[in-house]
Amino acid sequence: MLGPVRNGDPQNDLAITARPQTTPVEPESIVRSLRAAPLTERPQAAFDVVSGMDDARLFELAGSESGTQALAALDGALAEAPPALDGARGQRLRLGDALDRSPHPVDANPIGSKPPHDAVPIALFGALPSIFPATSATTQTTAHIGDNTVTWSNDSQGRPIRAEADLSEVFEGIDRSSEETDAQGEAADRGIEGDQGGHLIGHRFVQDQGLKNLFPQNGNFNVSAYKTLENEWADWIESGKDVRITVDLTPKGQDRPARVRVSYEVVDPASGDVVYDQRVTFRNQAGQHYERVPRADMANY
Repeated sequence: MLGPVRNGDPQNDLAITARPQTTPVEPESIVRSLRAAPLTERPQAAFDVVSGMDDARLFELAGSESGTQALAALDGALAEAPPALDGARGQRLRLGDALDRSPHPVDANPIGSKPPHDAVPIALFGALPSIFPATSATTQTTAHIGDNTVTWSNDSQGRPIRAEADLSEVFEGIDRSSEETDAQGEAADRGIEGDQGGHLIGHRFVQDQGLKNLFPQNGNFNVSAYKTLENEWADWIESGKDVRITVDLTPKGQDRPARVRVSYEVVDPASGDVVYDQRVTFRNQAGQHYERVPRADMANY
């Protein structure tokens, strides 16, 4: 992590960013201020900055790479907020909503977060058997969203355990309904501190689907490695390919999955040939990484 950058006046920077915004705040100013602030004061400083911006400004920041990094820095600082800082969770939900809309992944360990001692990269794995056989306690729901088709498997408590998707369309600029935002909060509440309501299949592919498509997902994992994976899927589709995906959450029968297993195939719709396939396992924790196929290389498949 970069050391503190002390150019300028950090306290003045914080005072500026804490005011209700009538003019854009430079993302670099936000990050510089947080880095320069004492550790004990960062949560309050971040709270003041976020509460001083409306949702439109947060979404605007999410549109750029530097703005996304600033949002991640604010979220990391608020993750360290003491219980006495009332409203911190609500501001983190706002940040999470903005970060989830960003096309840019964030650093694995943003300001304010601590890398886990046992963090490991994702692992490749071989062909997966059907680890979730159909039982009377499992329900399956299929939805057709535009040209996309998704089938979710949920347990008797409605918790998702598997999703299978055939994707050939990306929906850009789709706002979440209040019901979807509430469902994300409910899913996050099933987890631990720092979790967000994460989508098995990204919102940009399926729009509002509620709890059947949501699980407690570490917030950093959601907007870094998993975001990178979703960006790759979107780029495959926009390059003219179809993507067939299976997501398994393990172990089943728990509110919060420990691992997320993903397998997918990229199909040329003209020939029906599989031109690329991948299988990976993530831990549901910060510090996960995913090396995606660059968009510029997709024309070679």
